[in-house]
Amino acid sequence: MTASFTNNSISAATNPSLEIARQQYKYNYSYIPPIAMVDELPDGEDFSTRWFCLLAQELKMIFVNTLITNRGNRGSQSIRDDVKNFILEAILKGAIPANISVIARLMQIVPQMLIRGFSTDFRELDDLLFSLVKESGLLILGDSFQRITKLLDRGKPTGHVKSLADYQKLFPIIPTPAIAKTFQDDAEFAYMRVAGYNPVMIERVTNLGERFPVSDAQYQAVMGSDDSLALAGEEGRLYLADYGIFNGGLNGTFPSYQKYLYAPLALFAVPKGSNPNRLLQPVAIQCGQNPEENPIITPKSSEYAWLIAKTIVQIADANFHEPVTHLGRTHLLVGTFAIATHRQLPNSHPLYLLLKPHFEGTLAINDAAQRALIAPLGGVDTLLSSTIDNSRVLAVVGLQSYGFNSAMLPKQLRQRGVDDPNLLPVYPYRDDALLLWDAIRQWVSDYIKLYYNTDQEIQNDAYIQAWAEEVQAYNGGRLTDFGEDGGIKTREYLIDASTLIIFTASVQHAAVNFPQKDVMGYTPAVPLAGYLPASILKREVTEQDYLNFLPPLDQAQQQYNLLALLGSVYYNKLGEYPQKHFPDPKVEPLLRSFQSHLEEIETTIKKRNRDRPPYEYLLPSQIPQSINI
Repeated sequence: MTASFTNNSISAATNPSLEIARQQYKYNYSYIPPIAMVDELPDGEDFSTRWFCLLAQELKMIFVNTLITNRGNRGSQSIRDDVKNFILEAILKGAIPANISVIARLMQIVPQMLIRGFSTDFRELDDLLFSLVKESGLLILGDSFQRITKLLDRGKPTGHVKSLADYQKLFPIIPTPAIAKTFQDDAEFAYMRVAGYNPVMIERVTNLGERFPVSDAQYQAVMGSDDSLALAGEEGRLYLADYGIFNGGLNGTFPSYQKYLYAPLALFAVPKGSNPNRLLQPVAIQCGQNPEENPIITPKSSEYAWLIAKTIVQIADANFHEPVTHLGRTHLLVGTFAIATHRQLPNSHPLYLLLKPHFEGTLAINDAAQRALIAPLGGVDTLLSSTIDNSRVLAVVGLQSYGFNSAMLPKQLRQRGVDDPNLLPVYPYRDDALLLWDAIRQWVSDYIKLYYNTDQEIQNDAYIQAWAEEVQAYNGGRLTDFGEDGGIKTREYLIDASTLIIFTASVQHAAVNFPQKDVMGYTPAVPLAGYLPASILKREVTEQDYLNFLPPLDQAQQQYNLLALLGSVYYNKLGEYPQKHFPDPKVEPLLRSFQSHLEEIETTIKKRNRDRPPYEYLLPSQIPQSINI
């Protein structure tokens, strides 16, 4: 460790390079009040050209699929003609942004496409869409994209479906997500709790209390007469998903559809026995917090009552996932550290070098999200159950209730009572995430110990102490429950804190982001909103009640398009730092060891997937280094 970082006589507050950084990385607390975000995106924090290329490639197939859904089969000879005609129409009607550099680029691309046509894989569109997105900003999330989507939306399917098969209309080019075949199965419903898009909700309970009065008869009808609620509770086999955070939430509307938010309770249990492959099973659902107003629905209830009850849980789960688990507890959490790191750590500081690659694209995607995605009339407002203000409040509550020191993965699992594989045998998120947590912690530990031999050296590093202070400060990151008595006192704490930051930016974000396409993209499996009140379950419900409960086709199309895009861009990979990023040659063998560890984890997870329903979101090869989408 160089003396400049450990000498208390050098003030971190007066470093000239940091003074410049503090002018560039200023805080704003009004975008999602009172969360700390960057005020204006600094130079160098925008997306890379390669990232835009990846985005354009994913956008291409979504664009073609939507075009054929909405405007195909109108006398053209081929899909290529449909695409060519739309582009020509978009130019003639001014749907393409009137930006000089964009138009100049299009004048090189479009005429050739209109003359030659398109190849079967539409690779020519990559260049066109790259030009539009790169030159005009992140159009898929911005206002200017509305000109194109408004034209594209003409002829889109609307209204509630008459059968689930009607949702197939949305996939003329893109294969229907595989979950369409299994989402109604109870096994799939339960598996989502431990290997889905939001695998962080279930908690082990010993009893249910008066709030959720499931009877022993109801329990035994599902789990067998040789079991009981009391026995399952005593043996640690009873698990609850509680969405009480939504009790009293505000229902949203868009554009004229009334949407509904629910606050269900869902009970799951592990069967008796010693089989290590015992899967969690759904037992009962109460679709609101008040048992006097909400009947208990079980797999033994009528077919459509049980299907609607499961769907209500999926809706609540999705509405917790997007603003809380995803936005608040990955994007906004890591964004706080990205700002403080630039403001308080010189770019030659070992901690800066360790963390910086894990922030690539984060401030850019967070800025795009606050400007468009979580703004009025944005995707969150359009698709989720509650009002946009309510969703933004949930993001704030989600982050502020997520104490940093208690967010360490092993602590989180213990707090929810789901850490013991003997009690909950099959929990792929837990098991795979722990492998990665340990690997990241070993890498961080090896790295930190290169530069700090004692706790005293940590305490004497003025930059680290200023960094820790700013992360917590009211005029800084406003992050709760960080540090040790206001600072960082020990080497072990710095290792744990750095591990959590890197784990969140890579592993945790991958776990909650990429299932958006495969699982949440198929609307009947995971609707982002319900369109009938839960009170319909007080009467006998029909198949049409269930279908009317699901999102209309136009909402379903928008849900797939948005979530498929957000769940498709894999930019950079965990463990692959830029070439020569670490100037110290002593880091190289430590990094190679980390990379080898990740390869071993890849092999382990693939072996695990032979004995369980496959869970591939935490394969190291599928985990980006940073939050950039």
